Amino acid sequence: MDTLKATVIGGGLAGCEAALQLACRGFKVDLYEMRKGVGKTPAHKTSNLAELVCSNSFKGVQLTSAHGLLKNELKMLGSFLLQAAEKAKVAAGESLAVDRELFSKEIENAVAASGKITLYPEECTEINSETPTLIAAGPLCSQALAEKIKELTGGEFLRFFDAVAPVIESDSIDYSQAFAMNRHEKGESADFLNCPIDKETYLEFVKRLQEADCVEEKPFEKRELFEGCLPIEEMARRGEDTLRFGPMRPVGLGKHYAVIQLRAENAQKTLYNMVGFQTRLKWNTQKEIFRLVPALKNAEFARLGCMHRNTFIESPKFLDSTLKLNISDKRPEVKNIWFAGQITGAEGYTEAIATGWYAAWNMANSLKDKAPEPLPQGTCIRTLMEAITAPNENFQPMNFNFGLLPRPVDLRKSEKKNFLIEQAKKNLSIFLQCCQRN
Repeated sequence: MDTLKATVIGGGLAGCEAALQLACRGFKVDLYEMRKGVGKTPAHKTSNLAELVCSNSFKGVQLTSAHGLLKNELKMLGSFLLQAAEKAKVAAGESLAVDRELFSKEIENAVAASGKITLYPEECTEINSETPTLIAAGPLCSQALAEKIKELTGGEFLRFFDAVAPVIESDSIDYSQAFAMNRHEKGESADFLNCPIDKETYLEFVKRLQEADCVEEKPFEKRELFEGCLPIEEMARRGEDTLRFGPMRPVGLGKHYAVIQLRAENAQKTLYNMVGFQTRLKWNTQKEIFRLVPALKNAEFARLGCMHRNTFIESPKFLDSTLKLNISDKRPEVKNIWFAGQITGAEGYTEAIATGWYAAWNMANSLKDKAPEPLPQGTCIRTLMEAITAPNENFQPMNFNFGLLPRPVDLRKSEKKNFLIEQAKKNLSIFLQCCQRN
């Protein structure tokens, strides 16, 4: 096997970053992008590489924002796509926004100038396990490729519709208005944080849900709702007591009119998930309504709820910490396949670029017979990769946010952000200095 040759499937943000990173490390790369052959899709408007489908913004650039800190790491690590974004940027205050056409053109020029990337304008429907391959098919993976991924792994592990509940930063919860308890006290430890609501607040809560505006579905997202995963606003419209007999039922939790249960999203319990609260409500509306709950009156949301078309794999079950497919127990012959992009469960533009960089970094080291060099603890990229690959029975796609970063348990809220920023900067600087010496 030629260890200096690789295939990248997908010419989006993650795929282009990965292809360019592999090329600069001496690899000859075959890059496949089906839109170059078929043109538009229900979500895409052009056949350009790295097309931005939704917003043209990569979000904040200030180090005091989670996305700004993540961008800073990618710049330090030599991200090609962030360099292109800087060249294509337009005025957007403290955010990095780009001219979409110019941004794609910069990427296409970089791919052509590499001299090592061959672009195939066609859909890739075969995965050759003999050739090192990085799959960055994106959240709208074609049906043919999705079937090949299923066939490769021998399992039904792709999810196609993403129903996401909001996630709250733990230090923004008013614990004087909440209590820890499992329903009917089942379990050795109290695993849920419960937020009770009195009748008056509950009725206002339901009324606001019934009247609230929702995000309009895009054409490629339209589907029939199924009973096991209804948006909370849809449940509220079915009747005043529907939520009290559904996700807000107080049975087994004491004498309360209604209760919202929060479940820890990570081991550190810095983030809590609103159990059963998938929703199509507009984001500002979600904040206004959910803050009616006494325990959540000052809630800060690491992720807001949504329901949309999204193909992603159950990364904790199938990927190791380097984003390499780990199915040696089922298919020992499959050794050199990595994943990157939103198909891994990393939501967001900058996050997609980060997975592309990270998968390519590990792929290059592995194929050159070097031990994959782990990024240090406390850095944004390592923390994001742990969030999408660590064991998690309730895995859902996630944006990078400050709540994911490790910190001392006794750290005061007022000290949190500065500590996390300095920790990430310092640890990555030390890592890069070590790399230069080696």
